[in-house]
Amino acid sequence: MLQFVQMLSKGAVNSELIRYAADEWDIGKRQAEDYLAEARQVVIDDVNHDRKIVVAEMVHMMKAVMKEGFRTGQLNSVIGAANTLSRVAKL
Repeated sequence: MLQFVQMLSKGAVNSELIRYAADEWDIGKRQAEDYLAEARQVVIDDVNHDRKIVVAEMVHMMKAVMKEGFRTGQLNSVIGAANTLSRVAKL
């Protein structure tokens, strides 16, 4: 299943994963689909678990970009960072 998680992260599609399972593990479509469902749940759990961290990092980064934009007179950067911040923070 870990192999499926890695392949999903690299953009593999269902047919590719099922074919891989058949070729490498000698398993049928049904069992491959079960592994695929488990791998997808791992990916979903990772994203959900890390979401707070990612949002916090994005907020921090956008504030730093805004500060630097004000300091250097790059107001387009300030506006872009403010727009991103409002989307990330759902303001």
